[in-house]
Amino acid sequence: MSAIAKIGVAAATAGAVLTGGVFFFRRRQLKGKEAREDPRIKYEFSLSMKMPEGVGRDDILKEMLSDLQLMEEYGIVHVDHLTDWCGLSEDIEINRLLYKAKESGRLGLPQDSLVTPGTFCVKDYQFGNEEDVKAAKRYMKAGPKKYVYFRKGDVRAAIVTCGGLCPGLNVVIREVVMALWWNYKVRKIWGVRWGYNGFYSGKENYVELTPEKVKEIHHLGGSILGAGRDIFDAEKILNAIIEQGVNQVYVIGGDGTHKGILELAKLVKARNLRIALVGVPKTIDNDIKIIDNSFGFSSAVQAAVLAINSAKVEATCVKNGIGLLKLMGRDVGHIAMHASLASRDVNICLVPEFKFDIDGLNGLLKYIFDTQIKNVGHCVIVVAEGAALGVNDRNLVREGEDPRNIDIGMYLKDEILKYDKEHKLGATLKYIDPSYMVRTVPANSADKQFCSVLAQNAVHGAMAGFTNFTSGMIRGVSVNLPIELVAHGEKNRLTYADRAWQRLLAATGQPSFLNSQEASLI
Repeated sequence: MSAIAKIGVAAATAGAVLTGGVFFFRRRQLKGKEAREDPRIKYEFSLSMKMPEGVGRDDILKEMLSDLQLMEEYGIVHVDHLTDWCGLSEDIEINRLLYKAKESGRLGLPQDSLVTPGTFCVKDYQFGNEEDVKAAKRYMKAGPKKYVYFRKGDVRAAIVTCGGLCPGLNVVIREVVMALWWNYKVRKIWGVRWGYNGFYSGKENYVELTPEKVKEIHHLGGSILGAGRDIFDAEKILNAIIEQGVNQVYVIGGDGTHKGILELAKLVKARNLRIALVGVPKTIDNDIKIIDNSFGFSSAVQAAVLAINSAKVEATCVKNGIGLLKLMGRDVGHIAMHASLASRDVNICLVPEFKFDIDGLNGLLKYIFDTQIKNVGHCVIVVAEGAALGVNDRNLVREGEDPRNIDIGMYLKDEILKYDKEHKLGATLKYIDPSYMVRTVPANSADKQFCSVLAQNAVHGAMAGFTNFTSGMIRGVSVNLPIELVAHGEKNRLTYADRAWQRLLAATGQPSFLNSQEASLI
């Protein structure tokens, strides 16, 4: 008889029901202080049983951690677990499972919501042959497990937002708190102010978070914790985490922030510490290639469309009107492209990935006046802030300087007005720069739902003992990804072959703006 079977016999003796390898515990009503915390906390699940003879703790733990073995057996991309770093601990609460109470139906998790060991998804969804299917990368599906690595009373969690602002930060903060509090009854949760630096720059930066404090923050833009790009000091941060007694750290940020998680992970592993380090990827530019999208991107595009509408009104309400709009996108042009696609009012969209000429017969300036103004009567132009990388026929900076530091919006404004004056064309140009406005808006409905999935599954992964992972979405499936895939992963850049870019060209009708015969990528 297997270890699980022997446990099942003992469980049945104790009054529990074992169905499909899952224990459904008898409930008992709480009494005392904990029951009075909130009227919604009514039940806890318990099982009093004596371990049968011949079943050791190690046997049970091997059974409970079978999905870690299946991760290797099925060729799933490895995600670190705290047992990899500090071994099996006597403190692991191996029988602490969450299930849905039949009567309340609120605070637990039903059996079918638990992730089956070995469940994975693949990045690619189109395959040329069977060999491609076999070679496809497999990623661990995220979600609640049948076991909990941390005791509820032992968890002391910290949440921090790093890097730039992005719609949805407050939603992620809120949902991490809610999942810890309601699903796992964690009562020690801190928000760390001002990014990584906040960990070690004063106790006043640790703000206690509760459902009451965070219940309305999803309506706000920005982050209630603030953010920062301070000098990263892993030793100071870890020492502060240890001093505070924190054993779960939730870090919300982009690739640079995830590099910081990697550095912390090296120290935590070297010291054999039971500290789970979890990321939630954030990039308003949507430039992390491994994941489908980053939260906040949808909200930023929606805000950008409103700015495009203003540019369209300005351009069409005067004779020979030009509306020029600069949007965020220092390295990639996803916001500019998707906002232009959503608007359908844009005539020209310029992004960092593609070269273009300003001068010449096929250049940008001649097209604006000889095609758009002459034939349509107006022109709406959207340019990503990093589009100076694409200027093919002019040297905008001295050797060694970064073209991205050029204010391409103002530069194009001046060049368009100069061309108009030289040719006496009588155009009127209005320049709109909402760059940082699109990152400070509250999350829209789609992003709020997206954030809740990422945040809750970050908590489920940490409570199951996984660490050094980030909570992302691949092909619509929530997954746990190794931090290095975000920290050192490939940028999500546009290419000429992208169907979305081809749809944009069909919508705007714009040419390549290149005087040479070949339109090449940067």
